[in-house]
Formats: sequence, structure tokens, C-alpha cells
Amino acid sequence: MKKTLPFSLLFIFLLQACDEYEIGEYTPLPKLHLGETFKYLCIPENYTRLAYDSLGDVAVLNFHKEEITDLDYIDYDEQTCTFSFHKGETARYRIIWNYESTKNVIRFLYGQNGMWYRMNHNRNDEYILEANDGMTVRTVVYRTNQDSINLTIKKFRIEEYNQ
Repeated sequence: MKKTLPFSLLFIFLLQACDEYEIGEYTPLPKLHLGETFKYLCIPENYTRLAYDSLGDVAVLNFHKEEITDLDYIDYDEQTCTFSFHKGETARYRIIWNYESTKNVIRFLYGQNGMWYRMNHNRNDEYILEANDGMTVRTVVYRTNQDSINLTIKKFRIEEYNQ
């Protein structure tokens, strides 16, 4: 018993000290405006890691809610830069986007039950999402070697879809 206690304490210390993915407290990016070029040099605190994703760290783009949607039951969390649905029932939404970037990989994602799913496959620019209360939408940029973001989000819109 006496030998296992020091070993257990050492093991816990090593687990905490060897987290190679620890990047500090998260700091959101500055807000961007649609149609304007957004250039930013990221710091390590601007990145987060999507738990299932093997492509690396991401910076979550930060928007002005009123430029993206006028639906009052969609909330925007400025710390996580995430839109969340709170209509009270399952509904369909049309999510559209258009962007330019020569160096950044941009993904439009929806989240459900702690998992994130890509909406933009093969450079398509529209997705019909059937969303329950609490589902979320966010836009991420994968980390580059230079930690820089240089992009223009020309269009990003969340609206009801009635077809």
C-alpha cells in the first residue's frame, strides 16, 4: 500500500504535465464583417481542438449575429462563436455561404450531442439542416504553419427552409 501511493501520485502528475495538446485558455477571434477581407495573426489561445478531428487545431470565426440571421430564436454565443437553435421544435434551415481564401481551409459545421459534422463537402455552398433545439452551427479555420488567417466571407446566412 505504501509503494502504490507515491506511484499513483507520480502517475497523475505525469498525465497532467505531458498534455501536448494543451493550448491555454481559449480567446475568441475578433469579429469579422461579411464582404470584408479578414486578416489576423493567431496566438495559441485562439485555437481549440475538435475532439474527433485528426486535422489539428482550429480557430472559430467570430461573426455579428445580425449579419448572419434575423431569426430571433437563434442565439449567438460570443465566447464559443456558435449559433444555437431554440425554436421549440424540429425545423429545417437553409445555410448558405460563399467565401474566398487561398491559404486557409474553412469548414462550416453543425453540432449535435458533442460531435461536429461538416456541411461543406466538395466546395458546395448550401446545406439544408434539420435541427432540433440545442443544435449548433459554427465556422472554423484550420491552423496553418504561419498561424495567419486571410479570407473573405462573402455570404453566410441561416434562414428557415419551407419546402
